[in-house]
Amino acid sequence: MMIDDELNPRLMIGLKKLRRYWLRIVAGACGCALVALIVSLRLPKTYRATTYIMVSESKIGADSKDSAALQLAMLPTFVPFVDNDGLIDETIKKFHLDGSPHKLSVDRFRRRNYLDVRIPKSTRLLEIRVEFPDARLAADLANALTQGAVEFNDRMNATDTSATQAFLKKQLDQTIDVLTRAEARRIKVGEDARIEDRERDLNALLAEKDELAARVSNLRLDMAQDEGKSTTLKHALANEPPTILLKKSVTADRFLDAAAGKLSPEGAPLSMTEETLNQTREDIQHDLINATASIASEGAVMQAAVARLKRVSDDISQLITRLVTLRSDIDRAEQDYEIASDAVKNASHQYQAASITVSSKSQDMKQIAPALPPERPVRPSLLLNTLAGFLAGFVVFACIALAIENRHELRRQTVLVDVGTVQAHRS
Repeated sequence: MMIDDELNPRLMIGLKKLRRYWLRIVAGACGCALVALIVSLRLPKTYRATTYIMVSESKIGADSKDSAALQLAMLPTFVPFVDNDGLIDETIKKFHLDGSPHKLSVDRFRRRNYLDVRIPKSTRLLEIRVEFPDARLAADLANALTQGAVEFNDRMNATDTSATQAFLKKQLDQTIDVLTRAEARRIKVGEDARIEDRERDLNALLAEKDELAARVSNLRLDMAQDEGKSTTLKHALANEPPTILLKKSVTADRFLDAAAGKLSPEGAPLSMTEETLNQTREDIQHDLINATASIASEGAVMQAAVARLKRVSDDISQLITRLVTLRSDIDRAEQDYEIASDAVKNASHQYQAASITVSSKSQDMKQIAPALPPERPVRPSLLLNTLAGFLAGFVVFACIALAIENRHELRRQTVLVDVGTVQAHRS
C-alpha cells in the first residue's frame, strides 16, 4: 500500500509532464503509424491457401469397437504423408519453383515456413496450410501436396495388396505341391497295399481255418468213439474162447432116434462130439482190428490237420497285422491328403480375398474442400501494422518527452542548488 501511494503521485506528476507534449507525442505516433503503413504497403504480400484431408477407416470389413478412438490416436502418423521432403521436392519441381524467380529448394521451403500441417481437435482431418507470395501458386501447392499424400497412401495400399497377394500365391503354390505329393503317396500306398486281394486271402484262410477246426473236432470225436469201441472189443475178446466143442446125439433128432430104435431096440443112443472156431470171437477180433486201424488213420489225419491249422492261424495273424498296418498307412495318407486339400482351399480363399483383406485393414485418405486462390493476403496486415506503429511511436515519443522533461527538471534543480550555495557563501 505504501508503494502504491508513492507510485500514484509519481504517475500523476509524469502525466502532468507529458500533458505539455501530447501534441508532439500524437504527431510522432501518427508519423510512425504512417511509416508502418507505407512499409506494409511495400512489403511482399503472403497468401494462405487451406485444404483438408479426411483420414477414415476402410468401409470393407467389420468395424472394431475402438476404431474411432484408435483413428484419433493414430492421426499424427499421417502428418508425414504430407510433410515429407520427397513430396515437397517433387512439388517444387512440378511447378518449376526451383528456377527463377523463386529458386526454392526443400531447405528454403522449410526455412520460410511455407507449409504447415495441423490436426484440428476432435476430428479425423489433416489441415494443410500453404503460405506463398502468389495466391494461385499457394492454392496449387496446397492441392498438389494433398493429392500427392493421397496418391502416396493409395500406392502404399496397392503395394501392400500386391505384396500380400505374392506372399499368399507363394503359400498357395506350396500347399498345391504338398497336396500333389500327398495324393501321389495316397495312390502309391493304395496300390502297394492291395487291400482287396489281402482281404480275399484272409477270408479264404478264415474259411479254411473254420473247416480245419470242424474237421479236427470231428476227428477227435471219431477217435474217442473208436478208442471206446476198441476198449470194449478188447474186453469182449478176452471173454470169448478161441474154439467151441459141439456134442451131437441121435436122440436130438426124433426121426433119427426112431430109425435107430428100430435097428437096435436095446442098444445105447448114438452121439458124437465136434470142435469148431468161435465165430463170435473172430467177429470181435475183426472189429477190433478195424477200430485200431481207424484210430491210427484218424490220429495221422488229425496231426496233419492240427499242423495245417497252426500254419493257417499263423498266416491269419500275420495277415491281420499286415492289414492293420496297411490300413493305418492308408488312413494316414488319406488324412494327410485331407489336410493338404483343406490347406489348398484356405490358401486359395485367402489369395482370392487378399485385396479385400488388405483393404479392410487400410486407412483411406480423401481430400475435401480443395484449396482455392485466396483473395486477401494474410500478411502484411495493414491495420495491425499501422496500429502497432502508432503504439510504438506513442511509447517512444512519450519516453523521449519524459527524458527531456526530466533533463530540464534536473537542470533547474542544479541551478537552484548552485544559487543557494553562492548565497550561503556571501552570507
